[in-house]
Amino acid sequence: MRVSETLVENLRLVSQRHVNPLGTLYGGYMLLWLVDSGSVAAMNFAEGNAALGFLDRIHFVHPVRLGDLVLFRAWVVGVRKSSMSVLVESYVKRGSELALATVGRMIYVKIDQNGMPQPVGKAVECDKGWEKLCGYFQQWRSWADSVIEAEGPSADASWHSVSRFLAMPEDSLDVVLMYGGRLLFRLDELAFIEAFSYYPTVYVTASVNRIVFRKAIFVGDIVEVKTGVTYVGTTSIEVGFVVEAYGFRGRQRVADGYFTFVNMAGGRPSEIKAPQLGDEAARMRKEESVKEAKMLRGLKPPEGEQPWLLSLLL
Repeated sequence: MRVSETLVENLRLVSQRHVNPLGTLYGGYMLLWLVDSGSVAAMNFAEGNAALGFLDRIHFVHPVRLGDLVLFRAWVVGVRKSSMSVLVESYVKRGSELALATVGRMIYVKIDQNGMPQPVGKAVECDKGWEKLCGYFQQWRSWADSVIEAEGPSADASWHSVSRFLAMPEDSLDVVLMYGGRLLFRLDELAFIEAFSYYPTVYVTASVNRIVFRKAIFVGDIVEVKTGVTYVGTTSIEVGFVVEAYGFRGRQRVADGYFTFVNMAGGRPSEIKAPQLGDEAARMRKEESVKEAKMLRGLKPPEGEQPWLLSLLL
């Protein structure tokens, strides 16, 4: 099967319950919908259940407003024994015109009813003209492996336990495992609370970086989220988080990563009047994210149903 043949599409209408106080789409809903689209693509391709294992460089490129239609497209771009690399893009649809809203890269794992990895049993071939996209994802996947194998953010004494909640059946797809999209929805809110507590202002989600889902969260587990500010720039703030789950199976780290928020108190990126903060790794994450986001904003719609990300690599 060619990469183009794995395409799945769906539309969402942004209603009042989906927007933040600025009238733009709340980041938690965008993340949930992106994972929905990626999950459908992975499950449709694998012909079985699939769980989110990793996501990276989800850029919020173009604002989505109340009443907008949002088109989601997802492709399976690479396959390993039990996992699939998935590209998800979303676009603001106004009439016949599209504007790129979000780009995300994800890894899904095919699982059985007990949450154990299973062979995908299929492969994808790169379309003619898409070779740079496939090559990019091969390199990205190797880099992602190194991130997954490394230790995640460290919750030191300055971090806060901002939430504990019970994983309920409504948080799952199968009444066994908590759904990754539901967890991301909560994490966006909790990371915002950490940012606001550090420097109160009006924030919007700018990007999501290096989120590793290390272990499954089972329905009935108690989930604890710890957050801390890891970077403060001129107009943006990065929040790291660690998620632990505990219950009858003991306690274990299940997820970690970073959210970046931008101060929009003036209706545009505005100064954060707090001392700048962040080590070299945090500054590099910031620089890489800003560089790619700027390039994505400059892309024009490609012909046909090609991914917009492909245009960035040509």
